[in-house]
Amino acid sequence: VHHPLTRMARFSALLTMTLASFTAVAQDCSTGRYVNANLFADVNVTQGVVFGSNTGVSGSSQTLRMDVYEPSGDSEQLRPVVVVAFGGSFITGTRGDVAFICNDLAKRGYVAVANDYRVGFFLPNQTTTTRAVMRGAHDMRACVRYLRRSVAEMGNPYRIDTTRIIIGGVSAGAISALHAMYLDQDAEVPAVLASELPGLGGLEGSSGSPGYSSRAMACYSFSGALGDSAWIEPGDEPLVSLHEVGDNIVPYYTAPVFVGGIPTGLTASGSHDLHLRAGHIGITNCLKSYDANAHVGYLQSDQANALDYVAVFMGELVCGQSVTCGLSTSVAEVGKAQPLQCTPNPASTTTRLSLPSASDLSVIDMQGRVVERIRGCIGTVELDLTNLPAGAYTVRPSNPDLGAVRLLKAD
Repeated sequence: VHHPLTRMARFSALLTMTLASFTAVAQDCSTGRYVNANLFADVNVTQGVVFGSNTGVSGSSQTLRMDVYEPSGDSEQLRPVVVVAFGGSFITGTRGDVAFICNDLAKRGYVAVANDYRVGFFLPNQTTTTRAVMRGAHDMRACVRYLRRSVAEMGNPYRIDTTRIIIGGVSAGAISALHAMYLDQDAEVPAVLASELPGLGGLEGSSGSPGYSSRAMACYSFSGALGDSAWIEPGDEPLVSLHEVGDNIVPYYTAPVFVGGIPTGLTASGSHDLHLRAGHIGITNCLKSYDANAHVGYLQSDQANALDYVAVFMGELVCGQSVTCGLSTSVAEVGKAQPLQCTPNPASTTTRLSLPSASDLSVIDMQGRVVERIRGCIGTVELDLTNLPAGAYTVRPSNPDLGAVRLLKAD
């Protein structure tokens, strides 16, 4: 058994450690640190730190390295760390591909880590693709274990707070992180890999730093997916995702998986269905959707807002604040976007939303949970409020040209 504690016990232990950490480092959250961009002008980068090794796709041993990005001139002694895994369909890509994300996060005050994971050409099918995902998850877990080892055995050279580690990535890197976070029970391992998993080191893998925990406090995903949304269970950690609705490389909903255009015979759940699942079971989660057919195109066309969305989510978590799902930044953006019209507001039973263009709508409570989703066409959409508790909500459109609106549900 690789995780002997129940999910609820693990979550409670992590929460206890995290709350203790907040007491010691609360001052680091008092000036918009972790949320505001460009708080630091420069970044120091330590390149090529070896964190492990394992058998590569070609069958030979591969050394695993990471680049560490730190805010220059920072005096904080315990800083949250964000692991950032690159994309490339598990076939290509390098840790340098995510340097722009790591630089952005370090300038906000995080320690950002761009990690290797094993990639290389393989003929896609159920078994080879599942192996590729598990390699990514194993190497992600090894990186997290090494970070904890660096504190315990090496004098904490990067001045990180091991109770505030967040993992994620882009595309295949996000898939690796999602599986490292939520594929955490032997019974969940896909049947095509179950027989060979013990030889690969089980769920934890054998990529380095055994004996240290690989758990993180949260996960973020730039256009990732998970083999089964049911692997997210009560007590699991928070999740934030960005994804294009029409993504034909990594599915936004639950759909068949292709690698390089080749069908694999696998099905995966994308960001929409992962957040639907998380919302149903009460896990803190946020989703920013783009009405487009591209794949991670928003990291070019909407890069500043996309990185803000994730950074705000993480900043609220590491500072022990209520997660707003970017409400603060979205309100500021209303002047640039066409705001929704909501009548009546406040409302007790129903309200009507006027949509000038088609958009999915998410109703989000003040804990950041998506409590309802609506497919909206141009015109008037009626929202039934009878099953919602009284309180404040945010109605957020997936169409980036439309602005969010605050809604008050009356008794």
